[in-house]
Amino acid sequence: MSEDRSVIEAEQAVLGSILFDNQLMDQCWLTQDHFSIATHKAIFLGFETLNLKESPIDPVTLSRQLGDQLQQIGGIDYIAQLVNGIATTANFEFYERILNDARKLREARAKANRFVNNPSTEGIEELAKSLDEITDQQVMDDELSDRESMMNIYDSLFEKRGDISGVTTGITDLDSMTSGLQNDDLIIVAGRPSMGKTAFVLNVAKSAAAADVVVDLFSLEMPKTKIQQRLLSAIGNIDAGKWRNPERYMNAGDVESVIQSMGIYEHWTLSIHDRPAQTVASIRATIRKSLKKHPDKKHLVVIDYLSFIKITGKYERRDLAIGAVTSGLKQLARRYHLPIILVCQLSRGVEARQDKRPMLSDLRESGNIEQDADLILFLYRDDYYNRESEKQNIVEIIIGKQRNGPVGTVEAAFIKEYAKFVNLDRKAVAAYAQ
Repeated sequence: MSEDRSVIEAEQAVLGSILFDNQLMDQCWLTQDHFSIATHKAIFLGFETLNLKESPIDPVTLSRQLGDQLQQIGGIDYIAQLVNGIATTANFEFYERILNDARKLREARAKANRFVNNPSTEGIEELAKSLDEITDQQVMDDELSDRESMMNIYDSLFEKRGDISGVTTGITDLDSMTSGLQNDDLIIVAGRPSMGKTAFVLNVAKSAAAADVVVDLFSLEMPKTKIQQRLLSAIGNIDAGKWRNPERYMNAGDVESVIQSMGIYEHWTLSIHDRPAQTVASIRATIRKSLKKHPDKKHLVVIDYLSFIKITGKYERRDLAIGAVTSGLKQLARRYHLPIILVCQLSRGVEARQDKRPMLSDLRESGNIEQDADLILFLYRDDYYNRESEKQNIVEIIIGKQRNGPVGTVEAAFIKEYAKFVNLDRKAVAAYAQ
């Protein structure tokens, strides 16, 4: 019996969506057996091979991968037809379920036909058992059983984790409220301009690297050299403004501090990726390489920032596109068991309120970001808005959401000249302000 036309169309939609948006391949749990015709099986096998090679999946690379098989599947014209037939990639998961259901029906039909051709009493029981197995089949082969999950929970009771279980932020009060940045979590750091968002995440990256954590920092707005200068300023207490003309502004003491800071920096496993127009798929490829290179260490990913991530796929609205990015990053955090920090901008609505402390509703496309995030940190500087503020050089870190912990506010000192966050010592901050 030939396959239902709607199933063939769903298969074409899955293949076309992956060609249009490669990051879907990393989320896809289908195998070539989920496809009903040889042409689609061959194309999907080509996808899998290219993905393992960490090669882009497009008509050109797929054609080269298929080689002599290309004409058998309809040539480059059929591949182009798959891509051009995609109006949106938002329904990808729905098409996956269609293919999974169709596969179950094919297996059930095959077993029933074998029984009809060779009926027996034993065969009835075997057929019933087989059909039950197909119905109860799990979508994801690597899901833990309830018992395995419970044993993992039991084993965790005896793990020695020190004062915090996750990656340190370098801010003691924040670590106390969060137990550090946890594996599998997507962490949002948000604030209005000039609140110190980049400085904050760089200080988290610095503190993590100093604690022997492997850090992959994606700087989508600022070049690597500028990021390194900021890090060196924070390490060596060097006035960041002097980098504009070091030969003119830096004295011998500053140069010595730079050299010592470079020595510290070189011992860290901190990689800065400043290629613009990164996608979730390219970020995933970099994470995979980092994990392969350092398989036995803790890892942290920092992305600065959301608005500069290139959106792939077709979406009817901006919020759906943003949701695809944050959902993709959340899935990466879970798949590779590491924390991912994502810097976000807040809407201008903050400026219209008398109390300008951020709220969850201030996040641009807030519904999707809030849904995917496990931890949301807002940065707020009262002295930015009020020169007479008692909180000079103090940043409030507002925990707006914490999926597995309390919300609230902690404070840290922000030394703007060094682009540096430090634990709050009110006496020192007051003295510095004078």
